[in-house]
Amino acid sequence: MIRRDDALRLCKAVLFDELQRLDPSRARRMPAALWTDETRIDEDGLGFDSLSRIDLVSAMTTRFALHRSGVEDYMLLHPELGTWAQLLETHFEGAAPDLPLAFLSSGSTGTPKVAHHPLENLVEEVEAHAAESLSEAPARVVALVPPHHIYGFLFTVLLPARLGLPVLDLAGMGPGALFRALRPGDLVIGTPYIFGHVLALLPGMAVAAHAVTSTAPAPPNLWQAVARAGLSSLTEIYGASETGGVGHRASPEAPFQLLRCLEPGNPPKRRGVAIDLQDHLRWSGDGRAFTVHGRHDRSVQVAGHNVSLRRVAAALEAEPQVARACVRKDGDRLKCFIVPCAGADAAALEERLRDQMEARLAPAARPVIYTFGARLPRDPMGKLADWHA
Repeated sequence: MIRRDDALRLCKAVLFDELQRLDPSRARRMPAALWTDETRIDEDGLGFDSLSRIDLVSAMTTRFALHRSGVEDYMLLHPELGTWAQLLETHFEGAAPDLPLAFLSSGSTGTPKVAHHPLENLVEEVEAHAAESLSEAPARVVALVPPHHIYGFLFTVLLPARLGLPVLDLAGMGPGALFRALRPGDLVIGTPYIFGHVLALLPGMAVAAHAVTSTAPAPPNLWQAVARAGLSSLTEIYGASETGGVGHRASPEAPFQLLRCLEPGNPPKRRGVAIDLQDHLRWSGDGRAFTVHGRHDRSVQVAGHNVSLRRVAAALEAEPQVARACVRKDGDRLKCFIVPCAGADAAALEERLRDQMEARLAPAARPVIYTFGARLPRDPMGKLADWHA
């Protein structure tokens, strides 16, 4: 079900998330790419003390329902990364179909939400993707995304295990890594944001490799970039952490096709249960084709994450020296307009706000450009307007 190398990647991803949360400076000095089976998860290794290890095991248990097999007890006794990977593999070997796996949303709209999916649903979805979403059988999976989010788990853990494919993990590597590693037969798993950085470095010579993208809408220039880079095709998956995959398409002009493991309807159903969709969908044909027409919650997509501009503005306005704040998307990131309180020094305020946003918000939700002024920009109708950064 879960192979040893994939279990090791999962352990690394979860542990590195926790290390970044507890000690960002240590995480920068000890990237997960340098960790081996012998890496110790204690004070002498990654720097986790006994209390932190309990938190780590709790995080692993929450994600993978380790209490079902009891392997979490052994993780506390054996703080070696290779042992943790072996225990996780053993856990999945005996897993029941209803094993509840937990995936976190980005957290960019506030507290991260936990979405639970039974293992059998994920396996069923992977079977559907293997039969419907792939243009041809790949020879290798190249992962540009981490394995512990639902998209990465489906396409870089379950799918290659189902098809018996090796996985080259380039998640977290520099944008030139794909240029050096790409070869015919590869299935490259990424996001629009990641592909926007790596495809420009490919030489543009035709190569029989294919790309899959998800987590955010694929804009027209992404399809064009795939063609310029020389890749054979791009498949876009529509879905979310809360819903799993819902549909797929292979061209920007085509509607999405509902996965065959789902039942048609408005909304569609999975195993008789209605799927709580985050977008307005318009259905056509036999009820298995759809187009997407905007989100229910009016959030924006930043680097593959859903970000609530209202929540980011509220975080900025929580600073006592900020009278008003407005946030907008600018290119691939966010910018903000700040109206400081009387007497506030703009330079000092900006430095303080950047520190606060780094501590409070997920990376995608942090504004990268700050503009200060006496009043928020408005158009002649009195509505909030855009501004030049």
